[in-house]
Amino acid sequence: MKSVKVVLIGLGRGGRRFYEKFRLLGEDRIKRLAVFETAFDYPPADRIKRDHIPFCAHYKVALTRLGTEKDIIRDATTVPEVKNDLRHLFQKSGNHPTVLAPLAVSCLSWPISDPREELVQDPKDPGT
Repeated sequence: MKSVKVVLIGLGRGGRRFYEKFRLLGEDRIKRLAVFETAFDYPPADRIKRDHIPFCAHYKVALTRLGTEKDIIRDATTVPEVKNDLRHLFQKSGNHPTVLAPLAVSCLSWPISDPREELVQDPKDPGT
């Protein structure tokens, strides 16, 4: 099974929960490409560094370098500028494959996720 490649922006209450959920699901299901948080000394950052996941504060530069390698960007911030920046980066780069999952979608999907179910690999063909 192909793993879903995720980038997480923000390590607040919601971002930490998603990071831990992704970690528990395992790299074979969800590959964590990078985590972005402006506070390097933030306590949850220690866990990410121990997990050897790239961790940085400058998401614009790093996302540009990742290109279309990522499947989902999980925006766990409530900062409108982040969403605007991401949309601009997508338009500028012509990146249409990556999905931006805003915090509202995250909050809705959290209670219905089941770690035993297979992840959908292709949203156009859920059978794959």
